Amino acid sequence: MTRRFLKLLRHWPIDRALIIACWLGLVALAIMVAGVVLATPLPVVASMSIAQGLGVLACLLYGLSIAADVAVKRAEK
Repeated sequence: MTRRFLKLLRHWPIDRALIIACWLGLVALAIMVAGVVLATPLPVVASMSIAQGLGVLACLLYGLSIAADVAVKRAEK
């Protein structure tokens, strides 16, 4: 199972995933700011929930990109 995961990581589009992760992080930040600027309970709760989901997705993409980079460097050795 580990070998299949490492093989999958070797084909991971690292650059594209990092760009998407950065954009998702920026969108999540903008949504959080919008919730704070509106400053009523429902938009604050909704924006924080949506932004948290986008932030988690960005963090997962970033983590997988790091793991893919390590897998590629290890395969080159």
